[in-house]
Amino acid sequence: MKKTLFIIVLFTFLSSTIIFAQDKERAFTSAIDSIVNYGIQNKAYPGAQVYLFKKGHLDYHQTYGYHTYDSLVPVKKSDLYDLASVTKVLAATLAFMKLYETYKLNLDAKISDYLPALKRGNKKNTTFREVLSHSAGWLPYLAHQNTVRKNNGAFKARTLRHSASKRYAIQISDSLFVHHNYRKKIIRRIKKTKVSDPGTYLYSGLWFFLIPQLTEQLSGLSFEHFLATHFYQPLQLERLTFLPATIFPKGEIVPTEYDAFFRKQLVQGWVHDEAAALMGGISGNAGLFANATSIAPLLEMLLNNGNYKGKKILDPQTIALFTQKAYPESQNRRGLGFDKPELKSEEEPYPSLLASPASFGHTGFTGTLIWIDPEQESFLIFLSNRVYPSRDQRGLYQLNIRSKLLDHVLAY
Repeated sequence: MKKTLFIIVLFTFLSSTIIFAQDKERAFTSAIDSIVNYGIQNKAYPGAQVYLFKKGHLDYHQTYGYHTYDSLVPVKKSDLYDLASVTKVLAATLAFMKLYETYKLNLDAKISDYLPALKRGNKKNTTFREVLSHSAGWLPYLAHQNTVRKNNGAFKARTLRHSASKRYAIQISDSLFVHHNYRKKIIRRIKKTKVSDPGTYLYSGLWFFLIPQLTEQLSGLSFEHFLATHFYQPLQLERLTFLPATIFPKGEIVPTEYDAFFRKQLVQGWVHDEAAALMGGISGNAGLFANATSIAPLLEMLLNNGNYKGKKILDPQTIALFTQKAYPESQNRRGLGFDKPELKSEEEPYPSLLASPASFGHTGFTGTLIWIDPEQESFLIFLSNRVYPSRDQRGLYQLNIRSKLLDHVLAY
């Protein structure tokens, strides 16, 4: 009798525990749904993908909404999003980390020692540590798209054409082809830009345009081949790529913006960032497209100190170095390539009040976020096309969607 009673009590306790855990998980996922759907309802973005990994046991992956506000094409887990500046970490910074390991680069060496074109300019003393941490005093960005047209609207010589030819063989949109030497012009412009207040934090994408050139000079491989060899192929990332319009059907790629000024068409399958587009769509600043599933193994590898399912991709020491603050005694929150949390005040935390000092990640202009928190053994991926139909859509920022998601995930 006592044994039977014990079994009944134990069964009741275990059942209650399981129900409580299930209720807790349902409440957790329901809150994520509410945050993301609230953004859709308020036209912060037409659709999104969310992927959460936490402590090796919670793997939450969901899609929301549609490709566009006409509600015709629902977002699928296989759909690719333009990652925008997340490219800086999932392409450029990863490539540099591998170069750092392979060629024993000194972070305080002058980049002009490796890129001789910078030897005689105002960037000759800039170091790798400075440019990777956005403290070199370089300009934030160059709007090359403002220089390609004449006053009458026609394209200038050796810029763009609407049809392919031997000299205009690099396709950058559905109907535009860039001159094969135009990327050299971009590099020359970067070389000539002003430098102001080195040592002061100023976010700049210019260095990331030069990482593909550095990669090729050191390794002998093109930027995309180097990344595929050392990262994307070993991790079997089937839906992470540059130039997806040349590989995947358009219906599997979420459109970004209707570009009324530069391309004068809906941008879909071609990089949204204009400067990256004029580089031929392959850049360290922007250009990667992916679905959340193909990003997750890269983040799991970083979370696991460079290892992924028994494969060593990077050294633990390299990850620790690049993901800590580059200048811990300064006001610059950045790591080397990676963004870091910052607490200006409890009312103004970035990206979340709950993000640990060890956490790191990056955001993208198109409405993307990746964030890894080693102390929480977690990462979050949020992909959206907040720039559809126009970059004037600022609801993602106004509603603080990404921070709210990260708050909820880290509090769980």
